Amino acid sequence: MEAKAGADPRSLMQIYMAMTGSRVLTAALQLDLFSRLAEGLDTAADLAKSAGASERGTRMLLDGLCALGLLGKENGRYRLPPSSRTFLVRSSPDYVGALMETDDLWNAWGGLTTVVRTGRPVHAVENRERAEAFFPILIRSLHVLNREPARLLAKALGAGTTHTGLRVLDIGAGSAVWSIAIAEADPQAHVTAQDFPGVLGATRGFAERHGLAGRFDYLPGNLNDVSFGTERFDLAILGNIVHSEGERAARRLFPRLHAALRPGGRVAIVEFVPAEDRTFPPASVLFALNMLVNTEHGDTFTLSQYRAWLAEAAFAEIETADIGLELVTGSPAIIATK
Repeated sequence: MEAKAGADPRSLMQIYMAMTGSRVLTAALQLDLFSRLAEGLDTAADLAKSAGASERGTRMLLDGLCALGLLGKENGRYRLPPSSRTFLVRSSPDYVGALMETDDLWNAWGGLTTVVRTGRPVHAVENRERAEAFFPILIRSLHVLNREPARLLAKALGAGTTHTGLRVLDIGAGSAVWSIAIAEADPQAHVTAQDFPGVLGATRGFAERHGLAGRFDYLPGNLNDVSFGTERFDLAILGNIVHSEGERAARRLFPRLHAALRPGGRVAIVEFVPAEDRTFPPASVLFALNMLVNTEHGDTFTLSQYRAWLAEAAFAEIETADIGLELVTGSPAIIATK
């Protein structure tokens, strides 16, 4: 990618101060201000008292939320727009703030310089103990974020139309957002959700919430060594899994999935996929650094890398599908057929 014009002091300061929006949102979630507004409190004084915070600090934080477009303000009273009520109030089924109200990512990224120097992460979220603590929080947000892309993936796969009665293996299922969309599109589909035991309790809850409890079974264990069986499945899903596992694990996993699929079966991979020179788009490039600080071997990988690894695992046909993520991450779904 050709370099753009050099940075100027103003743009450099904007990059540096980009942290402020993140911290304003996190502080508001930690103080549960959006939920308090939903309960009818609408002045800085009342909100501060309810939150056990200073009135001066609360007023400044509320004004910051207004500047970010997350609240409105009129005659000194704050109001909660519909979108903030939907996504930022804890009791909402579409709450996406579960991860944002923690300091996990903030603390991890704070160690970036040391991580670059040492090559060692702040912590490894893929390890079982950490995963079982972290992922039940993360997946509540991701379920909302990925619902529509999951529906588009189900459509691209022909679930319920050209392919019915699918037997689906959802690897590192989390909230099972990707396989839930398949099951909703194909009423005869059955899903085996694989994840760590401490995550599968949350997975079960999401399946029940969608009325799919009877069409899910569960495979507890580490995806790197649990048995998937032989020629059991029509579809395997890797929904944002490879980036945390890394190249070596992916290249061991793909042949195992090939063996677990029936003839003509497919694997669908949803990932952050950077351009071949790894300079664009920003979301996929910067996410590699997120993997650097949070995992032992994680990274983001190019489409040519996925093509090579899948071919190496004997997948015969490899194609891509737009599932609504390309404008954000540059990432199509990658679909390979046995």
